[in-house]
Amino acid sequence: MKPSWYLKFLSYFYDIPIEKRHSEYSGTLEVSLNRGEWKLATYNAIYSYGKHYTSYEKVFKQLDILLFPAKNILILGTGIGSVVRLLENHPTIKEITAIDIDEEIIELAKKYWPDSSYKAKTKFITQDALQWLEQCPATEKYDLVISDIFIDDQTPTNMLSSNYLKLLKKVLSQNGILIYSKLHYSDKNKEDNLLFEKTFHQIFPLGYSVVAKYNKMYIHQS
Repeated sequence: MKPSWYLKFLSYFYDIPIEKRHSEYSGTLEVSLNRGEWKLATYNAIYSYGKHYTSYEKVFKQLDILLFPAKNILILGTGIGSVVRLLENHPTIKEITAIDIDEEIIELAKKYWPDSSYKAKTKFITQDALQWLEQCPATEKYDLVISDIFIDDQTPTNMLSSNYLKLLKKVLSQNGILIYSKLHYSDKNKEDNLLFEKTFHQIFPLGYSVVAKYNKMYIHQS
């Protein structure tokens, strides 16, 4: 879905509300148009913000992601397609698997997903990410795995476990890249992230992290 040129122009002056939905997981979900991009937000968190999703913008630039020969991508926690929007000029991507437990978010993703050839390449799945990973065949591998799972402003506890990280490692291709996003703006976030880092480095000893504004991005390159 593309906004009209008129709404897009006005969105550079003020936030334009588009629609609201109630989610059993996140409460009120609101889609708006802001600075020319679709934004999906809850009361406490921004789930998607087009090319203004600065945490991924910074990491993709650092990784020089457009030169990384990824063919298939796994996105856990879809939002409405910010990651895809930032990758829309990537020359080699052929398949995208987008998974979210929230049916409302999946429906919004289908509606507001970047209007490019990537929409035809995307398979949307409504399922708990951990459950999906547990059922994923051992032969199924992804070149770029992105874990961007939040319930409002919290990362679900079961997505912080070594079991979840091991499952992410299992689906990562031999030369793949994993990017795991966590909030990193409050003292509580930062304290929690210190604990998570110990678990992350147990599974990915050569992994590292990048602070990107309000997020901390954990990265592993096979």
